[in-house]
Order: sequence, then C-alpha cells, then structure tokens
Amino acid sequence: MYTPISVQDSLHLSAFRKKDTLKVPTAEEYNLLAGLYKAKNLNKKVIEYYSKALESRVLNLGITHNKTANSYNNLAEAYLNNGSRLDALKFYKKALNVKTILWGTAHPQTAVIYRNLANLYFQDNDFEKAHSLYKKVLKIRRASLGEEHIHTATSYQELASFYANSEEYELALPLFEEAVKIRKELLRMSHPDTATSYNNLAICYYQLFQYKKASEALTVAVEIRELILDSDDPSLLSAKKNLKEIRKKISKSKYSLKSFFRKLFNW
Repeated sequence: MYTPISVQDSLHLSAFRKKDTLKVPTAEEYNLLAGLYKAKNLNKKVIEYYSKALESRVLNLGITHNKTANSYNNLAEAYLNNGSRLDALKFYKKALNVKTILWGTAHPQTAVIYRNLANLYFQDNDFEKAHSLYKKVLKIRRASLGEEHIHTATSYQELASFYANSEEYELALPLFEEAVKIRKELLRMSHPDTATSYNNLAICYYQLFQYKKASEALTVAVEIRELILDSDDPSLLSAKKNLKEIRKKISKSKYSLKSFFRKLFNW
C-alpha cells in the first residue's frame, strides 16, 4: 500500500533532486533519504538508497572502513525489514568481516554485529548459533564496557529473553534481575526500558510459581508505564490485565492454604 510522504519530506526530496543535477550525492545524503523512507515503511526505497550509500562509501573510503561496515549493517537491517533474510545474513557477515579486521573479535563495535546476527539466528530458529552469540556479546560488553553500562544491561536482557523463550526460567531469572538492577540505576524509574525489564522479570517469577515476587515486579512496571504512557497504551493495558490475574492467583493460593489447614485441624 502506498504511504504518502509529508510536505517536509517532499521538501527534503526536492532539495536532494536539485542537488543531484549538480553533483553526485554523498553517502550521508543517501542515508538521509533512506531514513525518510524508513519512517514511511517503504522498504524497497530504503534498500535502494542504503545500497547507493554503500556504493559511495566503497568507492570513496574503501571496503575496510568503519563507515563502510556501518553501511553493510544498515543494508542488512533494511533487507531484514523487507523479509529478505538471506540477503540480510550476507550483509551482516560482510559488516562483521570489516569490523573484525578493524577492531578485532572482542570489541564493542564488533559486538553490535554479533548481536544483530544473534537476533537473526534466533528468528530463524537457529538457537544454537543465537545462544552462542548472545553469550559472546555479553562477555565482550562486560569486559570492555563494564557491568554498569546500558549496553551490558541490554545483553543481560537479551540472553535472559533467549532462556525464557526456551523455557529455561531458572537460567533467565538472575539475568533479568541484573538487567533490572543496571537499568534502574542508569535509566531511573521513568524509562520504558526499565518498565520492560520489570515486566519480563515478573513473567519469569510467574513461570517459577513465585507469584508474590511476580506481583511486586509487575506493579513497578505498571507504575512506570502509567507515568510515561497514555492510559490506552496496549503495553500498559496488558500489564494491568496480567497483574489482576497474578493477584487472583495469589488470593486463590492463600484461600487454598487456609482451607488445607482448616481440614487438617478438623481431622
């Protein structure tokens, strides 16, 4: 379906076309256009202009340049959003090759591509490769960025989510707890990522039958989302609904326990 471009975007495009008659656009200008189309979910146009940006960078900077690697990564993301997973994998690997040459295998810049590859492998149900890369990214970020870093928190969160999706909740729990700890410290209690961490922690507690802790964590997630989101936001409504269900579960558990002791003493 065609999505109309705003007046502001049209002005950008018009300026670009006028400039194009005078000289070859730069990679940055192609990236700007790709970004405009990305906001409109026009994936084929995004691929077209990221491809042109890549061509420009290869021509002017060479293959083994960090900006060229970033262009490979941008193009991989565009192909992934367009559903072209094999093309995405090809360009992620090209980006990884350049980053490895420039930074080595244990650098935060390289870790970004490892992480993108891990997400791709996970979506393709290649869990062994995804697991290995999520662990690798966490190890790199802990060593190079330290424990108290937002990217380290993201890696804790992603590895925990991997375990949770594999129903390995006991492995996921300490990682979710670490992500909450870091995000609470760095992002404070009014950031959507902090709310997400509390929400995921609550789900993990629930799956481990720790209903009281699940209720406490989800209550925090709801309170944060009430501060920063509209009252009809889907994530807020979902969290509130889940919180009600957990509280019902706790009430039933308490009732069942009281009933058990009554029967025991009556016996």
